[in-house]
Amino acid sequence: MTARPPASDVRRRWRWILALLALANVVVFGALGYLGALRSAVVDEVTVLPGIQDDLAPKPAGEGDPIVFLVLGSDSREGLPEEWLDDFGVAGGERADVIMLVQVIPGDGRIQVLSIPRDLRVSIPGRDGKDKINAAFAFGGSELMIQTVQAEFEIGIHHYVELDFAGFAAMVDEVGGIEISFPNPARDLKSGLSVDAGLQVLDGRQALALARSRSYQELRNGSWVFVDATDFGRTRRQQQVIVALIEAVRSPSTLVEGPGLVTSLARHMTVDPGFREIDFGGLLVDFRSFRPSQIDSATLPGAVDTIGGVSYVVPIADQADAVVEAFRTAGSMRLVVGSDGPPSIEVLNGNGVAGTAGRWSDWLAARGVEVAEVGDADRDDYETTLVVATPATVARAEELIDLLGFGEVSLATLDEGLDLILILGRDAGEPEA
Repeated sequence: MTARPPASDVRRRWRWILALLALANVVVFGALGYLGALRSAVVDEVTVLPGIQDDLAPKPAGEGDPIVFLVLGSDSREGLPEEWLDDFGVAGGERADVIMLVQVIPGDGRIQVLSIPRDLRVSIPGRDGKDKINAAFAFGGSELMIQTVQAEFEIGIHHYVELDFAGFAAMVDEVGGIEISFPNPARDLKSGLSVDAGLQVLDGRQALALARSRSYQELRNGSWVFVDATDFGRTRRQQQVIVALIEAVRSPSTLVEGPGLVTSLARHMTVDPGFREIDFGGLLVDFRSFRPSQIDSATLPGAVDTIGGVSYVVPIADQADAVVEAFRTAGSMRLVVGSDGPPSIEVLNGNGVAGTAGRWSDWLAARGVEVAEVGDADRDDYETTLVVATPATVARAEELIDLLGFGEVSLATLDEGLDLILILGRDAGEPEA
């Protein structure tokens, strides 16, 4: 016969069980209150466009089905501090400055971002001939833009989100800034960008200046030179800023301040009515372990051409069709744009120990990594090794870190044809034979 525990032990056990149940209730109801505050912030603060509901695709049937958002960055200056207008100019009306299709895939916790050049030559429903895609917004507002994108790409759009300059800058400031690496000092005299080399924390004004930069320059060998200073380059920088912003939003301190962050952002957002019904709690659960490498980003492949005296971006048919199809089917856009070959890497010495970059370059080359160039970083006091990547190469940066066994990912603008920059810090040590 098994001896029964003393009554005092039983009472202690029940007290622990009841305490744990009470704690669980506090956690559950606290989380529900938190999510309720998020939902309340969205419902109370956003501007809703009731007339666009009929233009959107029906809500996905399954809980894990992909959800597609059309995200527009409006160039409205409303709400910007007056002193910023010297950088961003004064422009009447509104244009679609940024056009992105964002697909959230709850089933496997991925996000796809397809950037659409604003000068893309398309057919606009109800109008003769062809025009730039952002003209749809000027001609018929949100409704015509939704109709144009859906007709052009045959992709159903479930939700519409429009954000102005002030809203974007406010969100960056609300999270305490975003981290971006700059291999060299950089500037844009038109957008007001001005940063030093190395890992920088950009506030809302500088993040907006980077996202809008089309005349991007770097200081190289004592001279300012243009780097990726095109609309395509600007699109890549926009993706870079978005990935850095998502990384900042993921931080624990930011999540605690979630309602305040959402409220700040929501004041500058225009959305469809169904946006307020999104299950943010369910999405947070699906994306609780989300990493930037799970963002599959691409820009619609195209080339600049002058037609009838007007400069357009014309799709490169085969490549553009393949990227759109990958997005439409939630496949990998990275594979379509040819990022499955060996990455091209620049290896820089950032720890001041002579020969470090050369020795690690040889180590990498022996393991099949293509080293494009070896040299010295902008300074020699890096404590931590950085693998500098673009949004499209974040996953490859993480693979390189796994190979090295040390280092952190940092985002930057890189020369075309260069996938990563490895800046070796004092944690690098000597490579093993």
